[in-house]
Amino acid sequence: MMLSVGPLLPPIHGQSLAFTRFVDSIENEKKIVINTNFEDKTKQGKLIGTFKTILLIAFKATFLKYDVVYFTCSRSFLGSIKDILLINIAILRRVKIVNHLHGSDFYEFLHNSPKWYQKILFSSYNKVNTSIVLLESMKSQFKDFKNMKIIVIPNFYDKELDIKLVKKEKNRINLIYLSNIMSSKGIFELLDAFEELINTYDNIYLTIAGGYIADEFMTISEVKEKFTSKIKGNNLVRYVGKTFGEEKIKLLQRSDIFVLPTYYKSEAFPISILEAMATGNVIVTTNYKYLPDVIKEKNGVLVEPKSVESLSTGIKSVLKNVTKLREIQDYNIIESKRKYSFEKYLENLNKIVFK
Repeated sequence: MMLSVGPLLPPIHGQSLAFTRFVDSIENEKKIVINTNFEDKTKQGKLIGTFKTILLIAFKATFLKYDVVYFTCSRSFLGSIKDILLINIAILRRVKIVNHLHGSDFYEFLHNSPKWYQKILFSSYNKVNTSIVLLESMKSQFKDFKNMKIIVIPNFYDKELDIKLVKKEKNRINLIYLSNIMSSKGIFELLDAFEELINTYDNIYLTIAGGYIADEFMTISEVKEKFTSKIKGNNLVRYVGKTFGEEKIKLLQRSDIFVLPTYYKSEAFPISILEAMATGNVIVTTNYKYLPDVIKEKNGVLVEPKSVESLSTGIKSVLKNVTKLREIQDYNIIESKRKYSFEKYLENLNKIVFK
């Protein structure tokens, strides 16, 4: 029996998608699931949600029967309280603990915490048997824990993306941005770069999909106001809002170049990039954190974060050679199937959690 603690869909982001797909693959009689996602994202809502989660963990981890704990670790003070509780109850129950990191900021969170809280975090995570990271270079996130086994399992794309529904258009180049509409994902740098590009190219179009999200740079209302103002009157830019399922697959399959100019603080290994590769897109993203470990020249182009000029130049380098663009598209389909299939992800994860 597995006690699993993490965020279920919705809302959708890389961590919630990965956690949901894994727990959904396990038979009901073999799992206990505690959902750490809650709808109210206000400060009060987060406090209430955290309190409810702590009560659930305290009860289920103490009184129910299970053989292994699988959880996705938090990198915030409130979120980490539940992780600490979970780890220490599991140790008292003498069960195996598997932690799965989906962000790039655990080490930063650990070392920026108050000294008294660092001691609690160090004491707790020293008891974790195994931690899973997405890339070899991400092992450094847990370099403080010498006795912890650290295993690399790359992210995945959903198998539905292998279904061929539509073909790419020959006489136009479609760019796509598929992520949350937030400042630190680089959406405004992309819009500024696109304004420059359409002065040179008359066959390029931009589709934007995603919901409005706040970050440390802008509130939701500020993001929405600025975004709406920038795309108003530009018939070469299409905003389709939040997109899921078959509609998302069609958008990706129609697109040629996937653009994610991110400098998001916890960016690690975005599933959206793998989805774009699997549907035959050239990837244009930033030389930021772990992204250079994922995207090489054979996959697309890396540009500098927060630089409209670098982003524009990077996209131009793809647009000026259509033959090379098609070669990269074909290569990305092959590589994604070989390295990032959902079946391979599940196989690897099951070996770690249940062996």
